Amino acid sequence: MSVDKNVMYFKADVGKKVYEIEHTTTYVTKWQVVANNEDEAFDTYLEQRTENLKTEDGNNCVCSSVRDFNELGKTKEIATVMYNKEEDEVYCENK
Repeated sequence: MSVDKNVMYFKADVGKKVYEIEHTTTYVTKWQVVANNEDEAFDTYLEQRTENLKTEDGNNCVCSSVRDFNELGKTKEIATVMYNKEEDEVYCENK
């Protein structure tokens, strides 16, 4: 496991640990679709719905409800912030 290059750390962080926290979210969505019958409603739903951790309505397809269920996973140490005095460099040493 390596530290993401976008994590910022400085001299004041030397000796601190870098932790990775896993978080799982499950979304339940309900869609209300304007159609002539169930088959047409399902086809419209398939054509117009989007699922990108957000909802976007189509012309005849509107997201009417969203619930989320959260579960926190484990937290584990993945690295330590270090300082190289000779190079005046702060870096992470992976665990």
